[in-house]
Amino acid sequence: MRILLSKVRISNYRSIESMSLDLGMSNLLIGQNNTGKTNFLRALNIAISGASDISENDIFVTQNERLNKTKVAVIDILFQPIDCEGKICNAFSDFWTSVFTDVWITTSNEGNFVGIRTEIKLDPFKDSYVLSRHCIRQWGESIDTAMIETKKTTFNDDIRTSLQSFYMDANRDIVQDLRNRKSYFGRVTSNYDLSDEKIRDIEEQLSTMNAMIIESIPSLSQTKERISAIGETIGSSSSTVEIEPLARKLSDLNKGMDIVMKDGFAAAFPISQQGYGTRSWISFLTLAAFTENQNEKLRVDDEEAEQYIMLTMEEPEAHLHPQAQRQLFEQISNFTGQKIVSTHSPSIVAHSILADAIYFSKRDGKTSAVRYKACNNKDNVDLMIFREVINTRADILFASAVILCEGITEELALPVYFQSYFGCAPFALGVNIINTGGKDKYQPFLSLIRDFDIPWFIFSDGEPDAIKAVSSAVKAIFNVDDYAALGTVFVLENGDDYEKYLIHAGYSDVMISAICDYEEDDKFFENYIQKMDGQRRKKDIVRDYKHENGQTEALIDICHEHKTDFALPIARKIVEETDVDKRIPPKIKQVFDVLANRLGYNRAATEEEMQ
Repeated sequence: MRILLSKVRISNYRSIESMSLDLGMSNLLIGQNNTGKTNFLRALNIAISGASDISENDIFVTQNERLNKTKVAVIDILFQPIDCEGKICNAFSDFWTSVFTDVWITTSNEGNFVGIRTEIKLDPFKDSYVLSRHCIRQWGESIDTAMIETKKTTFNDDIRTSLQSFYMDANRDIVQDLRNRKSYFGRVTSNYDLSDEKIRDIEEQLSTMNAMIIESIPSLSQTKERISAIGETIGSSSSTVEIEPLARKLSDLNKGMDIVMKDGFAAAFPISQQGYGTRSWISFLTLAAFTENQNEKLRVDDEEAEQYIMLTMEEPEAHLHPQAQRQLFEQISNFTGQKIVSTHSPSIVAHSILADAIYFSKRDGKTSAVRYKACNNKDNVDLMIFREVINTRADILFASAVILCEGITEELALPVYFQSYFGCAPFALGVNIINTGGKDKYQPFLSLIRDFDIPWFIFSDGEPDAIKAVSSAVKAIFNVDDYAALGTVFVLENGDDYEKYLIHAGYSDVMISAICDYEEDDKFFENYIQKMDGQRRKKDIVRDYKHENGQTEALIDICHEHKTDFALPIARKIVEETDVDKRIPPKIKQVFDVLANRLGYNRAATEEEMQ
C-alpha cells in the first residue's frame, strides 16, 4: 500500500459544518445514532471514488437557513507516503510517484504529500450539483487557509485504478449480492481470465447439461413446450423461449449460484435460510476476496504495483452475538488496507485499540468529532482507562451525558428519580448513570469523558475522603482547583452519605415504610431495633438505639447493611410521595435541573401540573 490517507477536512457537507481529523491505518467511529458517522464515511468515498447521486441535500444548512445556491461543500484529503512499518516518511515510492506525477505531488519541508480538494457545488448551466477536484499545494491550518490550484484537475486511469474505496453499509446481505453483478460477490465471481476456447468449451457443456436436465424431467419438458408458443406470438417465426436450470453463459454464472452451509452432520441449507448476521458476515468476506483478487491481477503485469485500499464499513456487529462480533472485527483488522469502521457495539470497542477511537457527537444539528489522544505517561492512564472503563463500561462512549456516582446504591436509585423528573428512563435520553466502583475510581472515567467531550456530572457523598477523591480527580483531569466552579459536581452537605442525606432531608418515615413493605413485615424495622440494640458493629462499637437519636442510627445501620436490597424500594417509595416537591430529593433535583438546562432536555409535567 505504502500510502496513507492521514488527514481529512470537511465543511458544509450534510450535517458537517466544519471538521478536521487525523486518520490512522485503523479508525473506529463511535457515538450515538444520528451523529453523522455515515455522512463522514460517505464524504471520504466521494473524495476518492466520486459519486453520481449528489444533490442540494448534500449541502449543510442550519435550521433557519435558506440554501444559497453559491454555497459549496468541501472535502479535503491528504495522502502521505509511509514505510514498511506504516510510519509516515518523506518521499513517495517510485510506483506512487509515477501514478500521481507532479500534477498531484507537492514537495514541502515536512515531506511530500498529495492533497486533493473535492467540491460539491451547483453548476448553473446544468442546473444540478457536480463534483470538481483541485490539487492542494499548501495544506494550511484550515480549509480557508489552504493554497489551491484554481484549475480543475481530474484523476487519470492510473489514479482511478490505484485508489480504491469500498463502502459497506449496515444493510449488506450476501443473499442480495448473489444476484447482483455489481456487488462485490458478483464482481469477484465474474472476474475470470480464461481463453476464448476455454469459455466456449465450458458454455457448450452448460448447454448440454441444461438440455439433459429438461429432457430428464417430464414436467420441465411439458412446460417448455407450452411456453415456447409465446415466441411466435410476440416475436418472429424463429423466436424461441427456453428454460435454463443452469446459466448457459459464463458471464451469467452468478445468477444461478448459491452458497450453502452445513452444520456438523445436519443437512446443508442455502445461505438464504441463515440469519442476517451470518449473511452480513459472508458479504464482508466476499469483499476481502475481491480485493485480494484485484491485488493479484495488478501484480501480474507489474510486480512492483501497489494499490491503496480504503474500507469504510458501518456496524459490522449487526445481527451478531458478542463473540462473533469480536471474531469479525479481528478479520476486519487483518483486512489489507486502511479501515474506517463505525460501530455501536461495546464488545467491539472493548476488543479494539483505544487510540483508534474517534468519537462523534451532534449538537444543534452539527456534527463534531474528536480522536482519542493516547496518554503514554508513567501513570499508565491508558491502561487504567481500558481496565476500569472500556473493559467493563464501554457503553459510556455512546452516551449523550454521563452521571458518575461512587456506589451501587446511587446507581440503583438515581434512575428512579430520573424517571420521575424526565418522564422516561435515562437510556431513553442517552444518559448513563455509572457507579465508578469507589471513591478513588473517578479519574479514568473523567479522563475518557474529557477527551471525547462527553457532558458529565458527579453526584458524590459529602464525607471528607469522598470530597478529597473528587477534588483530586477533577484537579488531575481538568486542572481545576475548585470543582464547584465547574457547576457539574454535586456534593452532599454536612459530611452525609446518600442514606444519611435522605434522613436529614426528612425522608425517615418513607424509608422505614419502604423497608417494611419490601420485607412484607410491618414490624420489621421495630424488630431490627430490638434485635440489634446492644450488639457490636464491625468497628467494635456497641449499638445504642434507646437514646434520643437511636431510631435514626438504627435506620442508618440497616440501610448500610442492606444497600443493594433497600436502595430501589426506598427510591420508588419517595417518588410516590403525595407532596410533589418531595418526590425528588433536593440535591438530586439540582443535578437534573443542570443536566436538563445544559442538554436542552425537558422536565416531565406532573399530574398536578397537567390538571
